[in-house]
This record gives sequence, C-alpha cells and structure tokens, in this order.
Amino acid sequence: MTRQPVGKKIVHHMDFETLVTVNREVVALTGEPHGYSEADGKKLSGLVKEVELRADNQDFEEAIAEKAAFLMYRVASGQYFKAGNKRTALVAGLAFLSKNGFAMEMKKEEFVTAVDKAGIAAADLDDLYSVIRGLATKSKSDRKGWEGVVKGVVESNREFLTRLGS
Repeated sequence: MTRQPVGKKIVHHMDFETLVTVNREVVALTGEPHGYSEADGKKLSGLVKEVELRADNQDFEEAIAEKAAFLMYRVASGQYFKAGNKRTALVAGLAFLSKNGFAMEMKKEEFVTAVDKAGIAAADLDDLYSVIRGLATKSKSDRKGWEGVVKGVVESNREFLTRLGS
C-alpha cells in the first residue's frame, strides 16, 4: 500500500498484488479462470503507478474520484485479465473508494452501466468520473488492510457479482 499526500490528507493507493487479488476473488465466484499474460502484468503494474501519479494537484475529494474512475476505466477497457475485467473494475474501484473514506453502492444501475460501457468503448473516463462524483458519499475510511477491504466488498456484493458473471 503506497501513500501519497494530496493536500493534507493521505491517499491509500492499491498495489499490483491487490489488483490481481481482486480479479482472483471475482472470477472465483463463477468458476472462471484467473490469469493474465506477462505483457498484461506489466501493463497492470504501470496502471497502478499511473493511478498514484494522477490528480495530485486536485483537492482530496476530486482526486479520489478521479483516481477511482481512472482505475476502473482502465481495468474495464484494458481487458488485462482472462475473465472478469469489468467486475474487477467494479470491486477495485469500490475498494479504493472505501479505503479512502467514500462509499458507493455497487448495485446502482448508472454505475454498473458506466463501467460496462467503458469496457466496450461506449463511455469515456469523464462519463465514469461524473457517475462516481454523483453517487459517492463520504464515509469513514476503511482501516482494514487491502485484503480485508477487498474481501468486504466482494462478500457484501457476492450475489450481485455472481449474477453479473453469468
């Protein structure tokens, strides 16, 4: 977990291993294969670094929404994993928001639709950012480690994620 200051607050960034764990968790729900190529692994490593560097000149709330949108957009549209890219984007984004003091319900139709459209190049980063800014609310930062946050997001949305995958 890398911490990067934005203003006076600390941003908790997701690392490569956590992002891979998210995919492993979501595809396990439906029995699909988990995996990615070596080339895609390098792209994913670059992606988490890009998220860290993005939006650091904005205020905290805007930076968190921008970073979450960027993470979700790139995972959904990049198709880095063998299966579950859009579900991975949903869980990774919500875990990132939760770890940084924001909450959003995964089952909101406009949220799922925006991520789905990003995955098929029918929505852009600004579309996803607008949805997140409209739906995310402030909450307490999740104090658990990344593994606990990811498991919490997956468990609280298990049935929904399973339906999305089938």
